[in-house]
Parts: sequence; structure tokens; C-alpha cells
Amino acid sequence: MPTLIPATAEGMPKFNRAAIMTLAWKLYRRDWANARPASAEARRKSFSRCLKSAWMTAKFEVETARKTIKQRAADRVEELTSELMRIDARPWKMTTVADRRAIQAEIQSLQTTTLQ
Repeated sequence: MPTLIPATAEGMPKFNRAAIMTLAWKLYRRDWANARPASAEARRKSFSRCLKSAWMTAKFEVETARKTIKQRAADRVEELTSELMRIDARPWKMTTVADRRAIQAEIQSLQTTTLQ
């Protein structure tokens, strides 16, 4: 049986449930602007998906806000490394030198930030 954690526990993020519900309704209205679901069950399922999406968005924003500067820099280095691999996959006639140098310079500056 999973351990229950009280909502007031330290370290637990506090969510603005009104904002989450507002986002869910906004998503629902956007999805069904020109048509309506055929039945009540379809409406509930559709709104359920929108509400889940709104909660995922809120949790992602909290997770992003908790990241330190070093963690953000490390994530950006990882993204830039992936971009370097995409540059290597370009066709032969495309120039890659300038893009490659710019990305390597940004990686170098981010790595010095994480080392400090």
C-alpha cells in the first residue's frame, strides 16, 4: 500500500488549482470550438484529457522552476550536443562550419558556468 503524504508536507509544491482548472477549460473549449462531443461520456473523456494535460503542464512548470542554474546549463549542453549531431547529418553541400563553431562556443561557455 503506498504511503500517504499530507498535502502540507514540507517540500511538496503548492499548485494553484483554480489556474489548472481554468487552463483545462481553455483547452477543452479550444478543442471543441466548432463541434461538440456526441455524448456525455465523450464530453467527460474529453475534459478528462484536458484536465490531465493541465496538471502535467503545472507539474512541468514546477519542476522547471526548481532546477538550479547548473542543472539548466547541463540540460542546454545536452541539447546543443544533440544539435551538433544533427549538423553532422547534413548533406555534404551544406556549410556547417559557422553553425558548428557557434554551438561549440556556447557549449564551452556553459561548461565554464557549471564548473564555477
